[in-house]
Amino acid sequence: MTKMGVWYDFRNPPEAKLPWPDLYEGLLDQAVLAEQIGFDSIWVSEHHFLEEGYLPSLAPMLAVLADRTSSVKLGTAVLLAPLHHPLRLAEDMAFVDQLSRGRLELGIAPGYRPEEFEVMGVPKSERGRRTDETIELLKLAWKGERFSYHSEHFDFNNVIVAPTPYSEGGPPLWIGGNSKFASLRAAKYGCGFMPDSGAGKDIYDAYKENFHGPGRPRLATNRVIFAASSKEEAWELAGESLLYQFNGYRKWFADADDVDTHGDVVTDYRELSTSHYFVGTPDEIIESILSAEREFGFEELIFWARPPGMPLDVSTKSLELIAKEVLPAVSTSHAV
Repeated sequence: MTKMGVWYDFRNPPEAKLPWPDLYEGLLDQAVLAEQIGFDSIWVSEHHFLEEGYLPSLAPMLAVLADRTSSVKLGTAVLLAPLHHPLRLAEDMAFVDQLSRGRLELGIAPGYRPEEFEVMGVPKSERGRRTDETIELLKLAWKGERFSYHSEHFDFNNVIVAPTPYSEGGPPLWIGGNSKFASLRAAKYGCGFMPDSGAGKDIYDAYKENFHGPGRPRLATNRVIFAASSKEEAWELAGESLLYQFNGYRKWFADADDVDTHGDVVTDYRELSTSHYFVGTPDEIIESILSAEREFGFEELIFWARPPGMPLDVSTKSLELIAKEVLPAVSTSHAV
């Protein structure tokens, strides 16, 4: 049985640019609709210093979503931990957790884009250890007690963070990433693990085999999903937006010397891999989700509700079709 959540980055490509207030208002309305039609969660992610305005401010957006929704889970997929002061992060997320009455789940990762580290003045070589220290500090800060902490990058004495989160011990933590290091980080700290479609089964298995509680291993994943009445129509409607998204990520990974993650530049959206892109009719999407669930064992799947540049009405129509026909099928099935 798979839960499904929607994912937003609020990107505004120059060639399809909307006025910023219209983009934010339209996507917030769509996120509220996603809750109303049955999706389990709403996730946001961040990047910085891009002309398309990839969402840079997660805490304010989560606060708005907390105010405009009532029961859906809210999460980050993911927040770039080394670019945030860990105690300010603890404060912001405790506030959002209180505002949402415990609906927050915090996904973090080390990040990879060199420009973000350069502009923020954080050595990229420190990203892994800073992420570990952020996890340790969040757990200490959210106890609501004074504490001291001394590490390679942080030195705090007798500090307290308030308010405490609504959830005892703080919001559940997730670790994002496709590497063995990411899976072992999630396992070591007892966090949920959220790899994307680029991770192989060995990465999922490494997490489960090395998990150290408390609690149980929690696996989520992300895919690209878009639905229409036929596969041809779905690709015709979504193809250019998905191609833009793919090549954008490919450039970022290339800049980070990680080009193999996304392969070569793609000039025709029909060349995008069907193992990553569940684009087609509801029945075809159901089959793809259940097959992936059987292979990887995830319990939650999140997907881009509106790929960058896609008209809002087109993405909303797909979202409604997925909610009506895909969501009931995957949420009641038991893949084996």
